[in-house]
Amino acid sequence: MDDVPALRFLSAANRDALNGFQEFKSVIMDEGALSSREKLLIALACTVALKCESCIKTHTKEALKSGIKKEEILEVALVAGLICGGSGFAFASMVLEVEE
Repeated sequence: MDDVPALRFLSAANRDALNGFQEFKSVIMDEGALSSREKLLIALACTVALKCESCIKTHTKEALKSGIKKEEILEVALVAGLICGGSGFAFASMVLEVEE
C-alpha cells in the first residue's frame, strides 16, 4: 500500500474509507460474467488510458502476480494507447445505450 498514493492517503485520512474502498474493489473484481483475470486486464488498460503511473505499476504487479503473461500486459497497454491516441474515451458511455 505504501507505493500507492491514493491508498496511502485513505489510510492516513480515514481508515474506514480505506476498508470500504478495498471491500468495494474486492466485490467488483471477483468472478462474475467476466473472470477476475479479464477484469485485471481491463483495469490495467484503464490505468494506462488514465495515465496514472502508480496505478499502472500496481495493476501490472497484480496482473503478473496472478499469472498474466508479460506479452498479454504489453498487448493490453498497446490497445489502451491506441484508443487514447485514436477516439479516446469520450464515447465510452455509449456502451450503456446498446441493447442486448
